Amino acid sequence: MPTAFAIAKVKVKKKCHAFLGGPEHNTDVGHEISKAGLGVILCAGAIIGLSGFFFLVGGLIKSGGITGFVKGWITAFTGI
Repeated sequence: MPTAFAIAKVKVKKKCHAFLGGPEHNTDVGHEISKAGLGVILCAGAIIGLSGFFFLVGGLIKSGGITGFVKGWITAFTGI
């Protein structure tokens, strides 16, 4: 059973230079995977945020300005 979790204990041997520091020779695989996952999540959030911003700008252009946009939003929200 001790070899069942051997993959989690593997060390990646690489030579990288950080912006503020020296070379790192042994980096944990789990640490590298979590950094990649965080990058994917941040990129997805940026894409969703930018698309929301562009939809807002498109709505402002389509409604004829900010007053028409706010009036249309209030009308849609209240139903009056």
